[in-house]
Amino acid sequence: MIALVLVMISLRDANPTVAWGLALTAVLLGARHAFDADHIAAIDNVTRRLSSVGVPAGNVGFWFSLGHSTIVVVTGVMVAVGATLARDLVLAEDSAIRVGLGLWGLSFATLVVAVFGIVNLVSLVRVLRRRDRSDEAGPRGPITAVFARVLATVDSPRRMFPIGVLFGLGFDTAATIGLMVAAGTTAAGSSVALALSLPLLFAAGMAACDTADSMFMSRLYSWAGRGEGRFRSYNIVVTSLSVLVAGVVVIAGAIELGAQTRAFALPELDTSYLGFVATGLFAVIAVIALLARLRGSRPALSTTRSA
Repeated sequence: MIALVLVMISLRDANPTVAWGLALTAVLLGARHAFDADHIAAIDNVTRRLSSVGVPAGNVGFWFSLGHSTIVVVTGVMVAVGATLARDLVLAEDSAIRVGLGLWGLSFATLVVAVFGIVNLVSLVRVLRRRDRSDEAGPRGPITAVFARVLATVDSPRRMFPIGVLFGLGFDTAATIGLMVAAGTTAAGSSVALALSLPLLFAAGMAACDTADSMFMSRLYSWAGRGEGRFRSYNIVVTSLSVLVAGVVVIAGAIELGAQTRAFALPELDTSYLGFVATGLFAVIAVIALLARLRGSRPALSTTRSA
């Protein structure tokens, strides 16, 4: 709402077509960023972990995006008001600070995704081995012990806020919206109100999609985790897909880290569309599950009517 008000205020100084075009672009860029593979992997795997221990996880994505957006909004505002440091960071792609922040963001994102991916892999192995659900509370053992501190820090959706902040410190996303603010406001007539609205609109688009992702996955995990038989089969399929996506993100992150630090060089994995593919597969699974549930309920319904 605040962002839209700022856009409307900017119309006094900016070309309306350019202003609304930039506003729409910011929202779409935020929504697109929410489908980045690291976002999908982190949100889905944390949602699965919390759902498995009975914690409502529908707003995991909201808190994650809120933390991530903090860095984006702060950077965008600093660029908008002309802060020299922020503009230098945005424009100087090869600066030591930009390189260091980039390595930090990539390393941290890879680590978080790896931790929850491994924990969910252990859960998947347990589901495959057991016939009852007596230990559904979650994996226990050496793997959990090693990552106990990380797991303990994310025991509720709100704990994803600092995780999102640390993801955002990678600065790539903030630099993107910072460049948009710097270039876009010049094209629109140097409107400060419009410049301030762009990072907020970007954050709104990202938050909407990240929140929708965690709400959808929370329901899917909760449904798939019930009972045995068909539910168990869906649980295996859904968890396997989450672990697979996490694995691809971790491998891609490790390869990129090796290339940036020149430690080793391997062919890079393009994960540009992995988030969209994973989301589409989860949606297909949900549709199949819904159709199977409706089909399974028809005999009971017809029997009741005949009685």
